[in-house]
Amino acid sequence: MLSFLKKPSSFTPVSLVSFESDWHCHLLPQIDDGAKNEADTLEMLRAYVALGIQKIVATPHVRADFFKNTTQTIQAAATKTRQLIETHQLPLTLDVSAEYYADENFLELIVHDDLLPIEEQYVLFELPMQQPTMLAQKLVEKLQKKGYVPVLAHPERYRYWHGKPREWAFWKNEGICFQLNLLSLTGYYGAAERRAAEQLLDADYIDAVGTDAHGARHLEKLAELNRSSYFKALQQLPLLNRLS
Repeated sequence: MLSFLKKPSSFTPVSLVSFESDWHCHLLPQIDDGAKNEADTLEMLRAYVALGIQKIVATPHVRADFFKNTTQTIQAAATKTRQLIETHQLPLTLDVSAEYYADENFLELIVHDDLLPIEEQYVLFELPMQQPTMLAQKLVEKLQKKGYVPVLAHPERYRYWHGKPREWAFWKNEGICFQLNLLSLTGYYGAAERRAAEQLLDADYIDAVGTDAHGARHLEKLAELNRSSYFKALQQLPLLNRLS
């Protein structure tokens, strides 16, 4: 059992019931830098039940250099995970998508209609962490021409946009949805990322949330969300995470 479930009675575990689903996580076994094996995956699944999540959208990395996942490798790992859910009778639904990296490989996948969208229309993608890429706008345009809605993963983590609200406004005006990492509100990635997350919420720019959990340790860290006034406000927003 996870350590946060063993805390004293004075400790209040965080609840993600109001979000209903997690749109960004790395719990599929042995497929990227997330769950290393099925035991890790099972630990995460049990943590999700404790958090009140009903549906998980697994989003393993897809990028040409480090994580050369394909639709086939993702679906195979998803099958193993669904077997775990069934075997252990967990009240969870699993869907699969991906966190696509903004590279030429992603462009090729778009062109060849080889994507795993969330709810058949939303495509989660991430930008480079160190510096912006000129490829971003082209990728967004290609996705939109194919009828998809681009969803940018954790915009609060791109430090080259910090202090530049016009950059956020530009991409929102381009029709991109923003997905916030819940861990950012705990300061897990740093104080600058926490401030950026709060600024994005103040601007009403957040459309979806995700844990971006790579292991049970990240789900345990979410207990610190109870300290954030922004977390309370976030739970009231009409996010895309809501189940129909």
